Amino acid sequence: MILKAVIFDLDGTLIDTTAEIHYIFNELLHLNGFPKRDRQFYKTSIGNGVEDLLSKSVPEDYNGDFSSLLVQVKKIYAENLNMRSTVFDGMLDVLELLKTNQVDVGIITNKMHHLAIKCVDKFFQGYQIKTIGADHIHPKKPNPESALVMASDFGHLPSEMLFIGDSSVDIQTAKNAGMIPIGVQWGNGSLQELSNAGATEIFSEVFGLKGFIEKIIGN
Repeated sequence: MILKAVIFDLDGTLIDTTAEIHYIFNELLHLNGFPKRDRQFYKTSIGNGVEDLLSKSVPEDYNGDFSSLLVQVKKIYAENLNMRSTVFDGMLDVLELLKTNQVDVGIITNKMHHLAIKCVDKFFQGYQIKTIGADHIHPKKPNPESALVMASDFGHLPSEMLFIGDSSVDIQTAKNAGMIPIGVQWGNGSLQELSNAGATEIFSEVFGLKGFIEKIIGN
């Protein structure tokens, strides 16, 4: 293929946010007298946005005011954003490789849009990255609309683009958009989840992804 652009998921693909999300949602649960959840719970529940994660986090028999909890967790999220998150080792090298070879880069995430923009501004200064988050103009992943709009903005065919993510939601989004679905295991998704979703390549380490991209660019 001729590689023209790469779209990344954000949480679990470019940046490690599990500790941050663990803290934020457990703070909400604690403040409301609910049992806290362990780290593994959050690793397996992340990916479909804040509302989905909140609905999974509260007790199953909760029948109170969900909307007030949503407002509360969004406030805690904004106050603690980027305090416990880090860029995965090697991902800046991948971005540098794409920049050097003039490959366009985008991010599509189910993180709230204004928070996603703040993350990109903090961690990825110096890279021109188009970013689309949730609560913006387009439906959330796995709806392909945001990916197709980004392809159009770049001026590339979907078949000339990789879509890289750590969950089945990302793989489904890529397939729905006609992009090449690439799975990564250093985030929150498992090998089985990514394989079952239909990822054409799955990488357990960043250097493997970087080598894969280098081969495509070299061809």
